[in-house]
Amino acid sequence: MATPLGIALLGMGTVGSAVARELKTHADLLAERSGGPLLLRCVADRDPLRLRPLLLSGVALADDGAVALARRDVDIAVELIGGLEPAGTLLHQAVQSGLGTVTANKAVIARAGPELAAEVRPGSGGLAFEAAVGAAIPVLAMLRDSLRGDSIRSITAVINGTTNYVLGRLHGGESLDVAVAEAQRQGYAEVDPSADLDGLDAAAKLCILAWFGLGVSVTPDQVDRRGIRDLGPVDAAAAAQLGFALRLVARAELVPGGLDLSVQPALVPLAGHPLGRVEGADNVVVVESDLAGELVLRGRGAGADAAASAVLSDIVAVARARREGRTVPLPPAVPAHVLDPREAETASALRLRVRGGTEVTGIVTQMFEEHGIPVERTTPGPGDGDLLVLLGPAARDTLAPAMEALRALPVVEAVEQTLDRLVTRGE
Repeated sequence: MATPLGIALLGMGTVGSAVARELKTHADLLAERSGGPLLLRCVADRDPLRLRPLLLSGVALADDGAVALARRDVDIAVELIGGLEPAGTLLHQAVQSGLGTVTANKAVIARAGPELAAEVRPGSGGLAFEAAVGAAIPVLAMLRDSLRGDSIRSITAVINGTTNYVLGRLHGGESLDVAVAEAQRQGYAEVDPSADLDGLDAAAKLCILAWFGLGVSVTPDQVDRRGIRDLGPVDAAAAAQLGFALRLVARAELVPGGLDLSVQPALVPLAGHPLGRVEGADNVVVVESDLAGELVLRGRGAGADAAASAVLSDIVAVARARREGRTVPLPPAVPAHVLDPREAETASALRLRVRGGTEVTGIVTQMFEEHGIPVERTTPGPGDGDLLVLLGPAARDTLAPAMEALRALPVVEAVEQTLDRLVTRGE
């Protein structure tokens, strides 16, 4: 019988509790798949109330993750604390100590993933973090293993389940505050939802996707990022009127001159685009490659069980690699030139409050065309005096002076909203 491998679990929140439960409930299945028994040796959490359910289980308890990692009967570290610290320090300790290491921590991996990868000890089992992006969706495995012969051009995704759930509630007529409160009640949003609403969570995940898919080393600070705090039900109504849905879209694309890297609220066509029909807290990742073409992955992007599924898969992979004297593979990453947002090209959607009659549309259209920006469509908006304008693709540095000229037009009382929009092929 194979020698058991001991696990130190750091963090007993909702995901950690689910992992601890499944390690016990499915012990035989996990042992079969990983080549031998997996034993939860120690759990560390600073909240004693979280540890109470384990008091009679025979599992050692600690309030210090470093102590748990130093135990001689621990072979695999599972970090589920979240945040940059102390999680980052503990992850470095784990890999430098030669432990197989599993984490769901997108914040640390987005900033220090390649550095941690360089510290992995041969034969340790390695470092795995599938749960850091897309929860139960095996997107990193696909990018790493299934597309080795392809050249990936772009990754476009809805990768924050909380914001997608909130935006769906806006489409139902709720205010942002009410929608966020409901997301918190459902367990999708944290008590402090800033990382979701401000696009920080999506930016971190996008950096990891860019590493695995495009082979580049980038950090969240390089992402052109905008959150959803200034959106409301009127924006959702305007989008629906035009045949679009509001989404927080993360995109990494290799273009002439560098890498276009952004997280932006955008209008997505309800028909003809994979991101158009994603509902609730689901995630969708669209990969464009030269040989495989368009690949779409969709699944549960939030929730304890979905994240636990990915963590357990990583534990099995790391355990098997450790038993075989190897490490799970991680792709190389090289620095990339990230385009200044002003250099990037986008198609835009505007909601204006205007005064005047039928001549307003012609005045607005003429002004944009004088700046070299095509107007693809105009229509009255959902409110009195609203005008919706869809612009064709244009560089942001071309769009900026046109927007200044727009605000100066006597017929325009206010630019109420400016959003990116995604276009379908051939549009």
